[in-house]
Amino acid sequence: MGKVWVLDTETKGTGANVVPLEKVLKQPEPVERPVPRPERRGDAPAPRKRTRARTAEPERTTTALPPGHVRKKSTGEIGKVQAVDAKAGTATVHWLKRGASSTVPLSAISRR
Repeated sequence: MGKVWVLDTETKGTGANVVPLEKVLKQPEPVERPVPRPERRGDAPAPRKRTRARTAEPERTTTALPPGHVRKKSTGEIGKVQAVDAKAGTATVHWLKRGASSTVPLSAISRR
């Protein structure tokens, strides 16, 4: 005897599939489980919330820079000043870590 085929329309999207009747009948219906409720205690104190231990900021010390060197305020990267344009308020700095040069505002660098 041949298989009985049915149209399965429970798929998402626009398509429907033709599947054997056995496949549709074997799918169990989802069982609705009751949601467990937390137990209430009348005299028990409320549980403490876990908080992250706050760690102190690490102490940062800076050393004196050699003449002609500056430190980027945002990252602390050290570079050697190649040129200063006082009129534009910028400096061309060769960054030692990256090995690249860039023009930065004077307010973004410091000698400390």
